[in-house]
Amino acid sequence: MRRKVAVIVITHNGRKHLQECFEALEKQTYKDFDAYLLDNGSTDASSEFVKEMFPWVKIIRLKKNYGFAKGYNIAINCIDAELVALLNDDTKPDPHWLEELIKTIESDSRIFAAGSKILFYDKPTLINHAGGFLTIIGAGIDHGIFQKDIPKYDKPRYVGCVCGAAMLIRRNIFLRLGGFDETYFAYFEDTDLCWRAWLLNYKCVYVPSSRVLHKGGGSWGPRKTPIRIYLGTKNMAANIIKNFGAIRLLLGLLAFIIFLAARSVIFMFKKRREETLALIKALNSIRKNLKYLFKKRALIQARRVLSDKELERLGLFYSFTQSFSMFINEVYEIARK
Repeated sequence: MRRKVAVIVITHNGRKHLQECFEALEKQTYKDFDAYLLDNGSTDASSEFVKEMFPWVKIIRLKKNYGFAKGYNIAINCIDAELVALLNDDTKPDPHWLEELIKTIESDSRIFAAGSKILFYDKPTLINHAGGFLTIIGAGIDHGIFQKDIPKYDKPRYVGCVCGAAMLIRRNIFLRLGGFDETYFAYFEDTDLCWRAWLLNYKCVYVPSSRVLHKGGGSWGPRKTPIRIYLGTKNMAANIIKNFGAIRLLLGLLAFIIFLAARSVIFMFKKRREETLALIKALNSIRKNLKYLFKKRALIQARRVLSDKELERLGLFYSFTQSFSMFINEVYEIARK
């Protein structure tokens, strides 16, 4: 008996991307799925366009932009499917994209999430995401980003996190986890979800045979804008507070403070006022949400099955050397601009 499968394409004023995305879904080798447009408060007639051009697509239209996290929670709670694929509007999935994800997730009942190999749309020989690592500062890191798509990225493996731009999840486990944390709005909410799944011994797998081209910034614009800095910073702190055990919590907070201090100094030195204000806004948000975060932490830690050491042994975390190198590169990039 075939499982009920749904594909949800999320958009916010991404009409210009939708035709290519849904045309690619029409060409999928796995045909037995329901397609949904999750319209997150668009004002560019995205829903009307899809309704006219792709009448087979079901539309979930929200009155305002609830963000990635809450938007998907609303949609996943109201659809009837066992497996749910999440897809960004600015993607073009390969014809075998969905079939390969389903094949992988059905191979092991403990697999919660299967994630695609994501390549840059305008440079399809370069990796955007080949699975993700968890880090001491709470971020999820795209393995292989900006690297050539060579055979070493063709090996399926367990990963700390997969990218929400193109992933397949088991709906029952998603609901058991409480879905995405809606306080995140967007950024690192996929990292948090996968991290919490691993704590309960549910697996996340990278599937290189499932390929997607990704334009990037479909609804948000360029990388490292003030809004992205704000959301990313506060959500990294939330990941640290909620998901680490006691010892790693202290180390994570220390590393995060050092990282944040270095970023702040450089932003101020370079007179990047908007970015500096974004960091201040993020810190204020973290302060206001501490009670909520530690309440969530208590619930998550009480249920956890795997320890931080066990997750590290599975190779889900960046090593200290890799994390330090990432930190230096980040500081260098900020200072250079």
